[in-house]
Amino acid sequence: MPTWNIRVILPDDPASHDALHSALAAHPPSSVRLESRGPGSAETTGDVVVELREDEPLGDLLHALHEISPQVFISRSSTQESLSAPPVTRQLGRALTWRRLPASSG
Repeated sequence: MPTWNIRVILPDDPASHDALHSALAAHPPSSVRLESRGPGSAETTGDVVVELREDEPLGDLLHALHEISPQVFISRSSTQESLSAPPVTRQLGRALTWRRLPASSG
């Protein structure tokens, strides 16, 4: 199963934390870590590790996370990498649309 590291920057308030957990309800993560972005910051960084079967749409999860925050970062890794590597690789914009590519023949 592909493992995805996702980082979401969201407001540091209970409503935003609840919204994050609601967005993840359909795709329960193997780990979630919420950290304040520093003293005096009104933002929290949420690091999430999610394993999705090939037929589960990553786009649905990303859409739900973008409802919470415009700053969603994602990378794909193996399970071992997800435990040690930082998940930030690229930022995805709100206008991003997903489509399934045909399987390669070789």
